[in-house]
Amino acid sequence: MTNFKVFSDFACPFCYIGFSIARKLTEENPDIQFDFYPYELDIDVPEGGSSLESSIPKEQIEMSYRRIECLGSEYGLVYKNKIKKFNTGLLHRAALYAKEAGKFYEFASEAFNAIFADGKNVALKEVVNDIGLKVGLNIQEMMMVIEDGNFEEAMEEARELGVAYGIESVPTFIREDGKRVTLLKDYEKFKRDLID
Repeated sequence: MTNFKVFSDFACPFCYIGFSIARKLTEENPDIQFDFYPYELDIDVPEGGSSLESSIPKEQIEMSYRRIECLGSEYGLVYKNKIKKFNTGLLHRAALYAKEAGKFYEFASEAFNAIFADGKNVALKEVVNDIGLKVGLNIQEMMMVIEDGNFEEAMEEARELGVAYGIESVPTFIREDGKRVTLLKDYEKFKRDLID
């Protein structure tokens, strides 16, 4: 079994691609395991969300998305929401619950889709509950354990691990021998970079 740590944020369009790469790799290679760690790019995004254009020029956003959509097309990813960003704190905690329930990949897929295809505000409980329902989670229990603070230690550990590894961009894949891969490319090239 080869283990990889992956630092990722649901708000990151490149992470949607990184997640899709990891999912495809695990389907092809049962001896590969990915452990996803929450990495909040902007913990200060208000509950109502904010616009990327307030901090990044529109031309730069458009240029980035040309590359993102090109890379994402290999996995059938849809990017309709390109300017609205949302706070992902609640979503990350719900994903940790989904991981414990053995449904992380299903949950994460729906979470990315909610943000980028549907433009839904994942800071809202009803939106996160809807994602949980779609993948068969017990949403009453999920919200109860989140509100009881059960995942705060895991969130803090992920933050500390991110600092320890010097994470500066996401997604970052780190193999158990310390090799790291951050720059996304087409699937076969990425697979070679990661595994060779």
